[in-house]
Amino acid sequence: MNRISWVLILWFALAIFTVLQLAAVEISGLHIYKLSDYLITPGASLLTGIFLLFLFLIPVFDYSSRFKTFSRVLILGIFGIFYSFVFILIMHLFPIIFSENPSDYKESIFRFAVANFHNITKNYLFQIAVLYAYEYINKEKLLFEKQKNLELELNNTKLQILKSQLQPHFLFNALNSVVAEIDDNKSKAQEMLIDISDILRTSLHTDFLTPVSVKEELDLIKKYLSIEKIRYEEQLNYEILIEEKMMDKKIPSMIMQPLVENAIKHGYKDLQKPLTIIIKSDDNSIIIKNDGHPLNLIAQKIGLNNVSQRMELFAGEKHSFQIYQDEDWVINKIFLQ
Repeated sequence: MNRISWVLILWFALAIFTVLQLAAVEISGLHIYKLSDYLITPGASLLTGIFLLFLFLIPVFDYSSRFKTFSRVLILGIFGIFYSFVFILIMHLFPIIFSENPSDYKESIFRFAVANFHNITKNYLFQIAVLYAYEYINKEKLLFEKQKNLELELNNTKLQILKSQLQPHFLFNALNSVVAEIDDNKSKAQEMLIDISDILRTSLHTDFLTPVSVKEELDLIKKYLSIEKIRYEEQLNYEILIEEKMMDKKIPSMIMQPLVENAIKHGYKDLQKPLTIIIKSDDNSIIIKNDGHPLNLIAQKIGLNNVSQRMELFAGEKHSFQIYQDEDWVINKIFLQ
């Protein structure tokens, strides 16, 4: 609803209130009014107010908005006096035309001005207050929408930056795995390249602003783990234990891959036994844990910074991703919505 609609509704409400006020005075026995008093005075006041609203009030109010607060209040205050006198003159326009005795008109307008000047001024201030309130609410609404749009643009920019970091980081590590196998086992290297191409295709065509299902994300992780399994063979074990009810939940695309990659890269450091990676669901979260090298500064790596920032953008919370040590296990926990 625009501001004109608001002011018009309030003017009609004032007209109805005036009629009720006249009725209350008559019921109390203080004055007896004719039927014309109930129609002419409120009707004339309503039409005059609407006329001045469009002719003067809104244009002057809009014009005053270009000035600072003090100057604007001064302009509207001076105009308020002018508005009140014009309102009184218009209310007595017909008496000027039809009055046979001009002195009667002068006396009538004087009495009306004395009796009603404060009411007209209050009506004027009431309209100004409504216009100010609407202006304030509209400014806040526009500011909120502008801020929201800026946040969306900023988030989009952040995600594109994160995506540009993730792709070369993943590609470098994956190709290193292929190089390690290409001389010893060409067929395995070919399988790895096929999986790498599938992962890169998904990465390049994925809109990081659009979440995917847990099932889709797991399909990607299985391809990645198959690449690393070919490379490490019996030195890498993994298990996926995700409940069926979690499969349709939404998650940022390619959010698990850096966690698994980080687990392998840092988990094998000084490790004298096979590395085990477990991906499981827990209440409303996904846990990726490994029993490799104890947690140190792993969370400072680019991949995990990406995860933390992307989950914050996705969930709108700073603690939507956690990494911590639990006895022999390094725990990565992603909280879903």
